[in-house]
Amino acid sequence: MGDLIIKGGTVVDGTGAPGRLADIRVAGGTIAEVGVDLPVRGERVIRADGAVVAPGFIDSHTHFDATVFWDPWCDPMPQHGVTTVVAGNCSLGFAPMRPADRKAQIDVFSFIEDLPADMLEEAIPWNWETFGDFAEALSHKPLALNLLTFVGHAQIRSYVMGADAWIRVATAEEIAAMADILSDALTCGALGMSFSLYDRDRQGRLVPSCFADDAEMDALVAKLGEHDAVLQFVPGDTTDVIIGQLEWFGGFLARHNVVGFYNILVHLDSDPERSRRLRACLEALHRKGAQIFGMASPRPFELSLGFEGSMCLLAVPAWNELVQAQLPDKRRMVDDSAWRDRARADVDSHVSVMFPFDKPDLLPINSVADAALQPWIGRTLGDLIAERGGHPSDVLADWLLENDFAATFTFAIANTDLAEVAGILKSPVAFISGSDAGAHLQMFCAAGDTTLLLTRFVRDRGDLTLEEAVHALTGRQAELLRLPGRGTLAPGQAADITIFALDELRYGPQRLVDDLPGGRQRLTRDPGGYRYTIVTGEVVQEAGALTDALPAGWRSRAE
Repeated sequence: MGDLIIKGGTVVDGTGAPGRLADIRVAGGTIAEVGVDLPVRGERVIRADGAVVAPGFIDSHTHFDATVFWDPWCDPMPQHGVTTVVAGNCSLGFAPMRPADRKAQIDVFSFIEDLPADMLEEAIPWNWETFGDFAEALSHKPLALNLLTFVGHAQIRSYVMGADAWIRVATAEEIAAMADILSDALTCGALGMSFSLYDRDRQGRLVPSCFADDAEMDALVAKLGEHDAVLQFVPGDTTDVIIGQLEWFGGFLARHNVVGFYNILVHLDSDPERSRRLRACLEALHRKGAQIFGMASPRPFELSLGFEGSMCLLAVPAWNELVQAQLPDKRRMVDDSAWRDRARADVDSHVSVMFPFDKPDLLPINSVADAALQPWIGRTLGDLIAERGGHPSDVLADWLLENDFAATFTFAIANTDLAEVAGILKSPVAFISGSDAGAHLQMFCAAGDTTLLLTRFVRDRGDLTLEEAVHALTGRQAELLRLPGRGTLAPGQAADITIFALDELRYGPQRLVDDLPGGRQRLTRDPGGYRYTIVTGEVVQEAGALTDALPAGWRSRAE
């Protein structure tokens, strides 16, 4: 726990109050004083002249569940001012989990979050079964950030019901057992419960949460209310389905006085009315006493779409089979006329949000395996169809065969209209979070949302004031997530602090590195220009460089 004094900066304390010139003294990892011209008493002095001193940022939607076992810094989160991350989102997680179920559940996590299953099996010790065991294992792992976790509903349901969790409603006895396990996890420090009505596994099966009925949901939300814990959930796909599910969740949340967060409130370019309708729904629910907030990211959602084990074509059964197949089977399938027939029929009858066959002009070619095809980079699937002719499914299959299935496309799925995004970010029913960092490592880099918010929507466009943006990333997060001791700069609070000058921040492009276990690749982003990131009073990054300090780790929600 570090002792230091920060002098000469403008303190933006996370409450939304105007910034003010002040010094901050840190003792034993806790803020001891905030005041003008504090005397130095032998501590390390950090000069913050011309800079903002703010609480460390909180990212409440990540999937660093696995990352912490090989990267205790969760690079590059500290270089973007983040000091606390929340994992265990989307009904997924690593506990509770019976040893006999481990391989199958690792596969579910790896598919939905786009992480290699063999990497998870090899890099994680898996020396736990219950959530309490998992928390104990994490508590012995030093980290550069504070890590909090939800407990996944799918994990609880599978632990109680086994294979039946995927196919039927629960009995009264099973619901009672689930409620007891949830209560135990909350007592052990889980932040709340996560839930999904959207995701499917590699075979296209809906995840276990989709089979929960009113009785199960009511019992579990009641348990959250007893513990003053929160619910994170992922609703379905279409706007009407999401609205119906928000209203369904809202009844339980209002009854038991529980705060809910749904992932994710974006401006969907193909359905521009969607975000307005969803905000109106959330506002109506708030008036009825149901506090549901839409997690909102400032980042344009531009996906890199490949064809090796990805979830990008999950909605199109024949194509998903091909994407999940091994390379020799891929080659065989596209040469099979029966598969071609099924693929065309599925493309015509299924809506694919992540790979829109019906809007091929929105799918630029990002990479090719055959050098002779380089001139096609930057052109679209629509151009390919226009030049070659034929059904979109056949044209894509032929193209992939030419590239031995190593070609990729990009798709800007959401948040490209900055004015619309600004409207979402400023909405009182939005919750600025939802980065998804730690997942989909070759599809996009989700780190740096904090920096993008401060550069694009504060400094460059002026949609938010600095104080509003800092409050959204700190004090508001801590308040709604029920995190005492974090999120503001005041005596007695944890000394999680970021220091930056607004005009020095930069949000750079994503780039590939090969630093995952086994030399695998991931997309990352360069440091954001922050002068210091401090966790429990110790500097974990300075001028873009990570230090050796690992002062934090897994935190109970009560810490």
